[in-house]
Amino acid sequence: MKQTLLSLFALLALSLPGQSQSFTQQASNLGASDRVLDIQAIDANTAWGLAGPPAASGTYLRTTNGGATWQRGSLIPAGLTGYSAADLFALNATTAFAVLNRSSAAGGGAVIVRTTNGGTTWTPVTTPGSAALAGTQFGAPDGFANSIHFFDAQNGVCMGDPNITPASAERFFEVYTTSNGGTTWNRVPRSAGLSANNPETGISRSYCAVGNTIWFTTYAKAISSSPGRVFKSTDRGLTWTSYDTNIPFSIGPITGIAFANTNNGVAYTNGGTLNLSSDGGATWRDQTPRTPFRSSDVRAIPGGNTLVAVGPSRDVTSASNSGASISRDYGATWLTLETGKDYSVVSFVSGTVGWAAGTPAAAGGSDIGKYTAVSILASRNAALQKSLVVYPNPSATGIFTVQLAPGLKSGATVRVLDVVGRQVVKQELDAAALAAKSTTIDLSKEKAGVYLLELRTDAGVAQQRLVVE
Repeated sequence: MKQTLLSLFALLALSLPGQSQSFTQQASNLGASDRVLDIQAIDANTAWGLAGPPAASGTYLRTTNGGATWQRGSLIPAGLTGYSAADLFALNATTAFAVLNRSSAAGGGAVIVRTTNGGTTWTPVTTPGSAALAGTQFGAPDGFANSIHFFDAQNGVCMGDPNITPASAERFFEVYTTSNGGTTWNRVPRSAGLSANNPETGISRSYCAVGNTIWFTTYAKAISSSPGRVFKSTDRGLTWTSYDTNIPFSIGPITGIAFANTNNGVAYTNGGTLNLSSDGGATWRDQTPRTPFRSSDVRAIPGGNTLVAVGPSRDVTSASNSGASISRDYGATWLTLETGKDYSVVSFVSGTVGWAAGTPAAAGGSDIGKYTAVSILASRNAALQKSLVVYPNPSATGIFTVQLAPGLKSGATVRVLDVVGRQVVKQELDAAALAAKSTTIDLSKEKAGVYLLELRTDAGVAQQRLVVE
């Protein structure tokens, strides 16, 4: 009982700022074997995506009308063979960059490409070739670019696996910066903090940035006890400091990292292991319990302490439990946001603008969902809370009547969560319920215990503890 009460208190504390949450599905026009590997929200109208078969991605997606239609095309320039894309970063509706890696069978190496016309054409902005030759970037055979990011229209950074230089056979993480909008790129020296353990590599798209600070993660595959590391730069990639996490490779590589601000963030594995940091990544601690943490992708929503995670819930193996979760305390506790969609990537630019996407739908390619509800970051509504009445409570039958305040609009929803944050009931209030100013919640098939009811409207949220005897 003590554990139940502790879980309830955590649930209540987490849920106070809650709001109505939902993603509305959009057609991506992808092939049935494709999936969206990354998605980036720019504004309410614009978003970009990286798609294709996981082992041979090379398709970009773009919408400029809020997702009503999605443009798709190849981002691999003519004349480049054997390449697939590892990451894409867009500055706006017309300009974007991508990193392409050549297969080992084709000789290896990587190149950065750019479009300035919305994806119609892509042009290399770095020079592929042998790593032993001056003037090349991400040279073959070991050059491999993992991620690319821009802090503004002029300043960017591209992060890759350890590689040699023409002057030295010593391998260190290959990182380039640009200060002229991607026209030229300069390699950051080993002395700037980029020494690599042997063996150690980066991980594609496993990075995040807040302001001028950026982090990327690494792993040492052959050393099971070696902890995954986090590299951090506070000056747009010019100098770096590395820190150990609490995640050894025997558990799995660190497949993602997300910081809500320069201090508070999470690092995680695809298997659901979660580390938290409150000092900018200098130290990490394991976080348990993780229910219902989802670890396919985690992103921070700018402007608060909120993280959104997508993928299957790590406490349930059923595919129907795939969806999205939310944390309002920097990843310490999680609540289910939505289930039933197999999302694997997510991106928000505000509490009201975001997209999620994932694995192929039964027909027509990958699922893409646009967030269409009220702000995730909005606060609890005191007037709504005061008017919320639920009876009988406790209930011996599990049947509750919810008395509704006058003036509620269509689109208001009621959901019920159990003590570990799993959603057990969700209903949208229809015209009849709004007119009658009441609705019925049926928990008769649920176990006896404590639950949390949330009434969510465009004006805010109200909560009420429910007890089933």
